[in-house]
Amino acid sequence: GRRTLAAVARTRLLPHTAAARSRGGSAPAPRHAGSLRSRDESRGLVMFIDVPHGAAPGDRLSLVTNSNQNLTVLLPPGATPGKKLSVTLPAAAAGEISIVRMMLNGVELPRPTPDPAALLKAHRQQTDGHWLRVGPAEKCETRFSFPLSAFRPTSSQTVVEPFGFWQLPVVRGHVPITENWALDGAATRLGGSPFALGGVEFELALEGRAVPWTPKDGAEGACRDLEICLVVRRMPQAAGASEAKPALAIWLHLVAGDRWSGWQRVSLAPGEVFEYDLADRRYITNLAPLDYSLGVHLQVTLASPQ
Repeated sequence: GRRTLAAVARTRLLPHTAAARSRGGSAPAPRHAGSLRSRDESRGLVMFIDVPHGAAPGDRLSLVTNSNQNLTVLLPPGATPGKKLSVTLPAAAAGEISIVRMMLNGVELPRPTPDPAALLKAHRQQTDGHWLRVGPAEKCETRFSFPLSAFRPTSSQTVVEPFGFWQLPVVRGHVPITENWALDGAATRLGGSPFALGGVEFELALEGRAVPWTPKDGAEGACRDLEICLVVRRMPQAAGASEAKPALAIWLHLVAGDRWSGWQRVSLAPGEVFEYDLADRRYITNLAPLDYSLGVHLQVTLASPQ
């Protein structure tokens, strides 16, 4: 059987470089990135913002400030994700100006999450506490780094796809190497690392599946994206084994690129698989911040001492 549990986001998102002082004196809510350039009450306020992920020249970007000012701009040629864009906001009352909402082609973009350094520190305290309490004979760890350059998308688009009751914008890439892969949902093994604990053999494996998608003004299913996942697999028993071995309960902690899980208790019988969903990093197009090299580190402890 295959069991799935989503990996928790490790917040390596847009920096909070917008003006960050709240008027009421309380801690400010996360804001979209932006930096002030100059201010002239007769001409307005010039601000540099980061072009959001998934945007392309010609897209409509709408901004709302903390003083309820609204501005809509068409992204000019060369405005690609990560680049700076200069926008001029109308003159406003005195005080710090920040962008509190940002919409791309009418769809609101998520805000940055709280301070990633603080979240990482709290997470490490929790994971290290459990790891250090377990004796050497009752734990192990494995890691590998997988180069993803051969799977680099040759093109990408932001398309709207159904998600439950909603229609959400997602970035899809075309990965030519997957064009001959089966579309039956079967996974292709891309890499991995074996390990053993408690006399039992396991494997941490990186797997991929081809996902067809329809480009704008293109044939249905004409492009193929690559969805990846990480699995922990207990190796099956040898053929002809006299008796079935029982399930083994273990604790798992995974770090994959800039995403992590908490400690998760699972029980695996021979041949069973536990699958991680890498959330917003599960499509190869969204791994661009990792420079197409995915580092994976798994820590494992026995749930009960042997």
